[in-house]
Amino acid sequence: MRSLLLVFVLLLAAASAHAQIEPRPVITGRVVGERGDPLPGATVTLRSTQRALVTGTTTDAEGRYRLVAPAPGRYRLAASFVGYAAVEVDAELGAGETMRDFRLEPASVSADEVVVEGRGRSEAGVAPVTVSNVTARELDAGPAMKDLPVMLAAQPSVTFYSENGNGVGYTTLRLRGFDERRVAVSINGLPQNDPEDHAVYWINFFDLQGAITDVQVQRGAGTAFYGSTAVGGAINIVADPYRPDAYAALETGYGAYRTRRVTAEVNSGLLGGRYVAFARASRIASDGYRRHAWVEMTRFFAGVTRFGARTRLTVQAFGGPQRDALAYYGIPKAANERPIDDGAGGTVDRRSNYGEVSGDVERFHQPQVEVRHEWEAGPGVRVEGTAFYTSGDGFFDFDGAFRSADYLRLPAGFGGLSAEDRARPLYESVPGAAVTFRAYVDNDRAGYLPRVTVERGRNRYTAGADVLVHRSLHWGRVERATGLPASVVGASADARVYEYRGGKESVAAYGSALVRPWEAVAVQADLSVRRLAYRLFDEAFTGTRFAVPYTFVNPRVGVTLFPERAARFYASAAYAEREPRLKNLYDADEAGAGARPLFAPRADGSPDFDRPLVRPERGISVEAGAAITGRVARAGVTAYGLFFRDEIVASGGLDVFGVPRTGNAARTRHAGLELEAAARLLPGLTAEANVTASDDRFVRFTEFGADEAGAATASVRDGRRIALFPASSGSATLRYERRALGARLDAHFAGRTPITNAGTRDRALTVDPYALANASVSYTRTLRRATLRAHLDVNNLLDARVLQSGNAGGFFPAAERHAYAGLTVTVR
Repeated sequence: MRSLLLVFVLLLAAASAHAQIEPRPVITGRVVGERGDPLPGATVTLRSTQRALVTGTTTDAEGRYRLVAPAPGRYRLAASFVGYAAVEVDAELGAGETMRDFRLEPASVSADEVVVEGRGRSEAGVAPVTVSNVTARELDAGPAMKDLPVMLAAQPSVTFYSENGNGVGYTTLRLRGFDERRVAVSINGLPQNDPEDHAVYWINFFDLQGAITDVQVQRGAGTAFYGSTAVGGAINIVADPYRPDAYAALETGYGAYRTRRVTAEVNSGLLGGRYVAFARASRIASDGYRRHAWVEMTRFFAGVTRFGARTRLTVQAFGGPQRDALAYYGIPKAANERPIDDGAGGTVDRRSNYGEVSGDVERFHQPQVEVRHEWEAGPGVRVEGTAFYTSGDGFFDFDGAFRSADYLRLPAGFGGLSAEDRARPLYESVPGAAVTFRAYVDNDRAGYLPRVTVERGRNRYTAGADVLVHRSLHWGRVERATGLPASVVGASADARVYEYRGGKESVAAYGSALVRPWEAVAVQADLSVRRLAYRLFDEAFTGTRFAVPYTFVNPRVGVTLFPERAARFYASAAYAEREPRLKNLYDADEAGAGARPLFAPRADGSPDFDRPLVRPERGISVEAGAAITGRVARAGVTAYGLFFRDEIVASGGLDVFGVPRTGNAARTRHAGLELEAAARLLPGLTAEANVTASDDRFVRFTEFGADEAGAATASVRDGRRIALFPASSGSATLRYERRALGARLDAHFAGRTPITNAGTRDRALTVDPYALANASVSYTRTLRRATLRAHLDVNNLLDARVLQSGNAGGFFPAAERHAYAGLTVTVR
């Protein structure tokens, strides 16, 4: 790590030594629509003659833009706006100021839609980062009623699975095999990973796709400056749907498993020359593929943006309540092919859900509000600041008969149970007892994220910070029951089984320098310093209280050779360190079951809260790649290695919500090779494909557990594959867009994946290799002021019986062949 810090300092010094101070060419102008009306927020980019991005900006309220070129010369200048045909021209720039106006005509967005840089995003083709950009057009061409991870699965090294089976409900994404706890996910630069357990609950912003401008997927460690450190990579979602043209749209659809939606969307157009308002509301429901896997969601996205001469202010909010049936436990592997005996006189098949009998359900609502201000403070100087607040509260109801009388705090003497019986599950000690347990959570999070970006010639310097504060309330109780005393059941009884408050504060500062010491070399150096602290307080019954601080310094350096050429090469190295989850310190929900704080003991046996047993994971990441881009084709290759100490891995068993329990592995190794290519085969016909081969293994790890009799066990896992990392993955897409017709064919595959740390020797404990194919087709017709768009999606086209993932609780099946059809009417 000291070596990386030294390299960072030296590169920053080199950047200052080579900073250009001579006058630079400036190009200004306006971007307007067909009637001469200004298009605020239009994207204007300056590219080299080899089409590498040099710089870019967006227009102000009057449609004006200003770009500063690195040096006199010949460039390609382009203007684009959603709903209009992009225009690109040659520009010969001298040392003075050049003017160039654009008039854009309404048209469908081209497949080469420009992705706006900024908001913590990497400059594709210049920065030494492995990155993929997904435009709103590409999202719109994919399946209409699927969660966002399903749509991102076309990107390299991305896999997913759906608990419900049909991609509507709880969906989990993995990037380079790492789960979402090690992937930094943001919306408009605001962190979405839960502060306490680091997970991303995509269901909470299902339907956000309708407001998304684009998504950038960065692969590799140390690529995010918000929230926890990225290990697998970062996913940065931009939701900025404000357009100067007024329109209203209504969408409806219906599909298999009673999947249905109604969506209304309205955009005000430019009001008073400065304001644009946008609102979108949806009602979404599905029965799910698996039994008792239904979901009902109401979603909204609303906001207004104000364009000033050099400023922009945006206030927006999104969210909505949801009700859904829980399906977090999988099925036995054998049930994927045929129904099997469940051992209780019934059968289990691939659509089974253990939550069906007990009626496990959830109610949750997590709205997010953000206020963002952007200011062009001067030539090449941009100042941004975003404040946000997120409030999530709801509960999970599930079968609690597996709990003991002691855990449920049943009165002494209840049922005449012995001490031994009080420690056994109720279904054993109190036959006929039925218990519905409610786990409640209330999360509140607020923060402020300022950022300053300075462009000097071809060099770009960024400095920023974030201040994040989180508070939570957790409690659990018996909500309904038979065979138990009334005094311990329901809200009026005030008989909570556990209750505590959690907290987390985080303060970070970061800097990034992307410099061009020579024309054929781009160097980027990043440094992030983060101080955070977990808190647990107000715990009822046991009185446990602690604060655990962490300080992390994460540097990253990289170099790109020939960034403005058709063929380019890059390499990078990073040091990544991140904290464990709060439950890795103390699972307070399980205090009644004997859980204790996971800290080293003092001499008197009490926990030493300065010495947590689960340590932060830390590792060094190295990456190298090459890419070649032509007029009709592109290809790239990336090799990566990640060498960890104390990686936090699945270490056997699940919690009550089906989430794997975790612990440290002494040393682990991740290595992989990613290949990707795309080509325009014919006018309107494009093919894309990618494949990843990876090797993720323990170098040194002893996994501790218990056998069926409760005796302690120790299993040496050295050299074994790490659970839930696939050996290979990939996707292929064939896309056709021509006039009114659009069609898309997707295929995804993943190699054999172990579900335990024992590796793949036992095929009963592995997810077999699988492939899935999906197809989408759309037709658009314009009638005067109205546009009609009909689309049809056919998922799992070949009707494959696929298991996509698994854990100690079973395997998760993908739905068999199913279809969804929709119609959208837009009036302008």
